[in-house]
Amino acid sequence: MNKATRTLAPIALAVAAMAALALAQVNEEYIQAPEISAQQWINSPPLALGKLRGKVLLIDFWQYTCIGCIRTFPYLKLWNRLYGPLGLVVIGVHTPEFNFDQDPQLVAEAVKRFGIEFPVAVDSDRRIWRAFHNEGLPCGYLVDKDGRVEYSRCGEGDNAAFERLIQQLLKQARPALDFSAARFIPRADQSSNVKCKEPTPETYLGFVRADRLANPEGYEQLASSSYRAVDKLPLDQFDLSGQWSAMPESLNHADASAGGYDSLRLRYRAKSVYLVAGSDDGRPVPVVVTQDGTPIGPESRGADIQLLADGQSNLPIAGKRIYYLVENRSFGEHVLDLRVSQRGGSFYSFSFGGSCEPAFDHR
Repeated sequence: MNKATRTLAPIALAVAAMAALALAQVNEEYIQAPEISAQQWINSPPLALGKLRGKVLLIDFWQYTCIGCIRTFPYLKLWNRLYGPLGLVVIGVHTPEFNFDQDPQLVAEAVKRFGIEFPVAVDSDRRIWRAFHNEGLPCGYLVDKDGRVEYSRCGEGDNAAFERLIQQLLKQARPALDFSAARFIPRADQSSNVKCKEPTPETYLGFVRADRLANPEGYEQLASSSYRAVDKLPLDQFDLSGQWSAMPESLNHADASAGGYDSLRLRYRAKSVYLVAGSDDGRPVPVVVTQDGTPIGPESRGADIQLLADGQSNLPIAGKRIYYLVENRSFGEHVLDLRVSQRGGSFYSFSFGGSCEPAFDHR
């Protein structure tokens, strides 16, 4: 499987490679798909690929705080509904990115929240990830009726081309299938004929992967430390003010001064902004959010932002998940300020939507 999977996935593809797509076909040799071994399954009893011969399989690697993965869900659900009766089996493989999302209960809650009905293997030990030599999210592998991996795809986009490959493999398995009906015509990708503006790259906040901190003193690792905001925040960077603890995966907020706020400020370019965060004990921690110095207005307010009686826009973070902060009408450059007064909040990463971001369900 080693040589073959590298052939399949010409990947140097990172999680942040949002618009990139790798479709590769194995023509000279066919590679048997490795067995999927998971200690826990959701929506299904344990599945064995060897017992699914004659079916076409779509093995999809995802993670529940990955915005790129979430944007692919409408297509996965459509394909499961449309082609499942014709012999396609969609199998999600949830592989964690952070320590907290190794918890099978959190994965099960996410599957329910996103309305995923196909089987999901909980890959918290990354065993399936390693077996496929997978290197990015989201990534999908198409397996033919004989259990051979024929195509791989990493990233977003070109969904119409990928759907045609599904049809091709289904027709190989069942030559009598006819895909001429209108419902089988793949929908063109929204950005197929449009020049898209690229947003700020995914921005990690823990010290292991953070490379966009503007504070010149850098992180005081594994300790609560006082930070001072910079005078001019550069584009695509963030800064801190007040008391923060820099952990490997996250920034954790310590107590603010009496009656005051500590701040995490981000200067970004995008249409939309998402935040992976949560409280350490599950109880809500209020976060006051402003954009360009004012509360986020209704035309830009993300699904998780609440308007308070005093006019402030508030983000109550509780469970560790992705939060929808900003949905601007158009792509642009802005300064986002998150102000926290209570301890117990952990902030992991920001991700963004560009000018060609597709519509999806914000759950």
